[in-house]
Amino acid sequence: MVTIWILVALAVMGANRTLGGAAADSYELPGTDSAVAQDLLNRAFPGSASEPVPVVLYADGADFSTGADARVAADVAKAMRGLDIVTSVNAPADDPGLVSDDGTTALVQVVVTDRAATEREAGTQVLEAARAAAGDGYTVELGGFLGRQVSRPDTRISEVLGLLAAILVLFLTLRRVSATVIPLVNALVSVALGLAVVGLLSGVVFIPDVAPTLGTMLGLGVGIDYALFLVVRNRVLLARGFDVPDAIGRTSATAGAAMVFAGGTLIAAVTGLVLTGLSFLAWLGLAAAIVVSIAVLASVTLVPALLGLAGRRVLPRSMVEDVDDQALDRSGWARLADAVTTRPWRFAIGSTLVLLLLAAPAVTLSLGHTDASDYPEGTTAREASDLMTAAFGVGESSPLAVVTRLYAVAEAPDEGTADDADSSSGDPRTRDPRLLALRDELAAADGIVSADDFVVSTDGGVAVARVVPEWASSDPQTEVLVRDLRSDVLPAATAGAAMSAHVGGLSAALTDLSQLIAERTPWFILGVVSLSFLLLMLAYRSLLIPAKAAAMNLISIAAAYGVVTAVFQWGWGASLIGLDGPVPIESYVPMMIFAVLFGLSMDYEVFLLTAFREHWERSGDMTVAVRRGLADTGRVVTAAALIMVVVFGSFVLSDNAVVKMFGIGLATAVAVDASIVRCLLVPSIMVLAAKGTWWLPRWLDRLLPQVHVEGDPAALALGSQWGERAPGPRPWRRRMRAALGAVVGVLVAALLVPRLGLAPPDAGVATVAAAVLGGVLVLLPGSGPRGRDPSLASRAAGFVLGVGLAGTLLLVLHAAVVPARAGSALVPATAMLVLGAALLLLVPRWLSLPAVLGVVAAGIAVLAVPEDQRSAGLMVTAVLLPALVAVLVAAAVAAVLPAPATPAPATPAPATPDPSASGGLWSASGDPDQPQPSTRGVGGVVADAVGEGETR
Repeated sequence: MVTIWILVALAVMGANRTLGGAAADSYELPGTDSAVAQDLLNRAFPGSASEPVPVVLYADGADFSTGADARVAADVAKAMRGLDIVTSVNAPADDPGLVSDDGTTALVQVVVTDRAATEREAGTQVLEAARAAAGDGYTVELGGFLGRQVSRPDTRISEVLGLLAAILVLFLTLRRVSATVIPLVNALVSVALGLAVVGLLSGVVFIPDVAPTLGTMLGLGVGIDYALFLVVRNRVLLARGFDVPDAIGRTSATAGAAMVFAGGTLIAAVTGLVLTGLSFLAWLGLAAAIVVSIAVLASVTLVPALLGLAGRRVLPRSMVEDVDDQALDRSGWARLADAVTTRPWRFAIGSTLVLLLLAAPAVTLSLGHTDASDYPEGTTAREASDLMTAAFGVGESSPLAVVTRLYAVAEAPDEGTADDADSSSGDPRTRDPRLLALRDELAAADGIVSADDFVVSTDGGVAVARVVPEWASSDPQTEVLVRDLRSDVLPAATAGAAMSAHVGGLSAALTDLSQLIAERTPWFILGVVSLSFLLLMLAYRSLLIPAKAAAMNLISIAAAYGVVTAVFQWGWGASLIGLDGPVPIESYVPMMIFAVLFGLSMDYEVFLLTAFREHWERSGDMTVAVRRGLADTGRVVTAAALIMVVVFGSFVLSDNAVVKMFGIGLATAVAVDASIVRCLLVPSIMVLAAKGTWWLPRWLDRLLPQVHVEGDPAALALGSQWGERAPGPRPWRRRMRAALGAVVGVLVAALLVPRLGLAPPDAGVATVAAAVLGGVLVLLPGSGPRGRDPSLASRAAGFVLGVGLAGTLLLVLHAAVVPARAGSALVPATAMLVLGAALLLLVPRWLSLPAVLGVVAAGIAVLAVPEDQRSAGLMVTAVLLPALVAVLVAAAVAAVLPAPATPAPATPAPATPDPSASGGLWSASGDPDQPQPSTRGVGGVVADAVGEGETR
């Protein structure tokens, strides 16, 4: 197993180095005015970026409008025109307005290819060529989006410091080098492999530039935490006398199962960003989900292998495990729990007040976006921004692009007009009366410093002008200006002129992003909270527990929002973390923090609640159950949370303000969740609720399937009492083949199908989501008709049925719903949700589950793809094709791999079952006070399970 992981990691990382792309800083916002402007530019000026990049020239006492300094600016412009990635250059010789009033600063506006706009190497190439052409004595800096690419801070120092702090916490917790190394190896492999997979995807689809940093945060945190839970459980079992293989098997079947459940919740939470319909956030969430998925996979395969290699060396020499109930009652954690359980009202009210006090600043939270002025001093983006601000005003570094669609092509004015005197210079079509009038209206508008002449496309149907606002892009007044231009200035200026106008460019796109996120955040929160409610209700057979968990998570996240608001928006302590003062809170940060923290908090919720329920079932007293459950898990949960806090907190040292926001927000929320919420608020509420904690209506209990978060206790009890494995095929090997085939199938479909170019350009999220659901289709449980497992063909048919029903529903909605509402993604998405629920209730499970997956895939396509690109072809190319490719590849991989061997029959080892056997959280088998170690295999069930002498 270790060899397989090494080979896979080397292969994927090598492929990423050869084929992978680079994470980009870009936004695609279908349906917005900035997206319409960008689409017009892409069609009219193919291959060019949407706005020019400024190369800033400065020299004290220079005059770039004349003489030797002017020749230097011309040399820089000539060097820019000689670069393959540059499509056009505008220099001071072409536009005297590019020289400051005092002559000391000049701009050379460079337009690069759309491919180069997302590459850091392109910015480095432009900057080096400009500096070489200018020579000594001149300051040359690069602004715009290329300047930000070059200036993107490196987070390696934060990663190293976070890892060192995690090592210290691990060693203090585990007190053995062998045990400390295993979580570290798991985290490093998960991060390296996860980022390599994300890098491969970035060569095919757009991956935000902050995704690798967020993936590193999560990969280090969950990779260490999940392995820590497994190591601690394994040590308990070894100390109680179980052999190494038996202890590892029981560890995977109990703590491993709970870890998969918690990891699945986190994956579902961050993947839920797809529901926003914004590709930027969707791919940010999917990239994080990829890293977490690999961390979960490594935890259930690589960690057990490493535990097997380490053997009993994971135990400290002085470790004597005494985990009976009396020992738990004497522990320090039990004393804390006793204080909470004896005064539950006091601790519940006090904890709530503290959380509300921390959350209070969040009331003033306002979304915005950072710009180059928030970059560290000394970076080329920051220096270029400062130079342009001093010479031309703050708006020069954040221009808007006004794009016009001309229904009658642009033409030069008639001969003899006043403008004819300049007919020999430039494109005469720029003097079309409509464009001149629009330029004058823009220049006269409030908040506009200047408006350049329009640039007309080859066919004369599209024209674009660069407009400089009075304020920086991060200033809220720029957002107001963009809205005023769209609602008042442009409609009035284009009325009756056979033209339309749109506001585009990066500043306008950021404004649209903030508005979209504000509109869709409530729906996203509702979806994630509902999903977590259903999962916890299914796992713990209770209504109060999921309701309480949702409320507690919302409160702890609100506390994190409050701290982020106070630090970044109010500026409290900003200088202590390396900021010059308050900075805008990036619009997508709160939503991303919510998704990550809601998933992470479920980790501690699962382990804590499982311990509470086990002790409740054994004692029947909620006060005793809470005290012993907290004593049972308090140390390991606190250590895991502390690791998360130091890993997230280390990213505060990054020079990137957005990374600092993630670090502060995530570290604060985990600290609050693991201390105030889990240790004080949750125990007090559970004591107050008493028996009502586990209440679930009988009719609902009958409807819900049985789910054992920590494995099936009865099966573990049988394995511990009745010895060796039964003969017959080993199901886990079949499942492993199916899982490996599903992973390969998803990767092939996600990488191959988008390259075919069959789906619409905005269907990347839908394609990858369909590929993932195709992999899930392969792994669905059995229970087909007549007790047989459904074949892959029948599952694929069910998936096709679900997609077909969803597509039909979409057509019906377009025909029946009011046209003004038909384009809203919320209406069809809600209808598909109802359709999925109806399938689950009315159709047999073997058919309904694949069909629901098909409905979900179609729903994601509806949410992620603009209305004008939705069609029957979309359902085929972006939904059915990737899912079926994933299924076919998975089937092929499973067929190529060797079939599981059937072991020889084993002779039964008679034993008398112990009715007190238990498979709970921290007790592996037998009576918890007097454990009965087993030297036999964990998975065995032999003849005595059904009758002496018979073998099953």
